[in-house]
Amino acid sequence: MATLDSNHVKNIVLLGHAGCGKTTLAESMLFEAGVTKRRGSIATKNTVSDYHELELERGSSVFSSLLHIPWKDYKINIIDTPGYDDFSGEVISALRVAEIGVMVLNAKEGVEVGTDVIWQYTEAFKTPMLFVVNQLDKEGADFDKTVKEAKAHFGEKVVAVQYPLLVGERFNAIIDILNMVMYQFKPDGGKPEKLPIPDAEKAKAEQLHKDLVETIASND
Repeated sequence: MATLDSNHVKNIVLLGHAGCGKTTLAESMLFEAGVTKRRGSIATKNTVSDYHELELERGSSVFSSLLHIPWKDYKINIIDTPGYDDFSGEVISALRVAEIGVMVLNAKEGVEVGTDVIWQYTEAFKTPMLFVVNQLDKEGADFDKTVKEAKAHFGEKVVAVQYPLLVGERFNAIIDILNMVMYQFKPDGGKPEKLPIPDAEKAKAEQLHKDLVETIASND
């Protein structure tokens, strides 16, 4: 990786309740950026970030792990943190150096206890936050319910930027509300196909786009 100035190096921290999929998300980020040739998994004990013997035994993160990816002339440092409150010190340490937090929500479970606990830390550090609704390909996933719960817990500043066309086994496309376009993904990932928003979704997308613009205009 080429030497970059500080303006082109970004630190982000992955946060969320245990089991929400932070480590799996990190694996996908590494794969899509071309850093790895395969996605590791918790089940097969071959993820990049969970490599300590204790983590492999438990099947969950115990320590924060630092990963990095090149992306469009930037170096993005990714800190994958544990989800259990027993290891909150790891979260606090990561928040001290992160420019932005990515709160991962399980689309099946919504906002969980650990999410609320971690949110208190992010509020103390005034960390800007993005929410990622994860595990949309699982049976029982509910994107709209998860976003509704996030609004109830964290305020009306929570606003959708993208939403899935379908969830569960048929999940393969997202509608980008900001750019008003649909992205459809191949089964193995990679660059998605850029498509028009289906007619049946246009009214919903336009309303959510309006909500997004109004939220941006009324907040810092």
